[in-house]
Amino acid sequence: MNRSLMQMRRPATQAAFGLILSAALLSVAPAHACPNGPDGHGPRMDVGAQVETMTKQLNLTEAQQQQVRAVLEKTREAQMQLRQQNRVQIDAILTDEQKAKRTERQAKAVNRQVERMTDRLDLSSEQADQLRALFTEQRQTHALSPAQMHEKLSAILSAEQLAEFEQGRGNGQRGGSGHAGCNY
Repeated sequence: MNRSLMQMRRPATQAAFGLILSAALLSVAPAHACPNGPDGHGPRMDVGAQVETMTKQLNLTEAQQQQVRAVLEKTREAQMQLRQQNRVQIDAILTDEQKAKRTERQAKAVNRQVERMTDRLDLSSEQADQLRALFTEQRQTHALSPAQMHEKLSAILSAEQLAEFEQGRGNGQRGGSGHAGCNY
């Protein structure tokens, strides 16, 4: 009877081990995608940087690079859509007072962020106002992709300011929207 009990427990033990191993592997995977903050704190690499890093680390072929890029872009888009769906669902739960409080907190965060950028990049008041509007919109809607944000930032910042901004992001400085990395 003891032997049959052990045989019954073996599949459960193997399944548990498999789950633990899977969880361990999944917890390592984001570190490659987001070396400066897999928990969402700090910059996240854009798709191009992720593909470049994987190519260097894993010696990807051109075909593999294209396939990986497609997967990452599809995942990024799905994540954006999921965030938007979550926002709608959460908005349905919150009271008007809670929504106002959230909006106020977001405005304060955007103001702090623009102040840091103004100090670091020597922004004009016009640039600061444009960035404040852009970051506020992005925090509220999350509608812009990292590439779209980069394009909008390029239209606001000089080439030198943009280079300094991107260099700061690479060093773990927060100069963007504070929304987990490449969303600026």
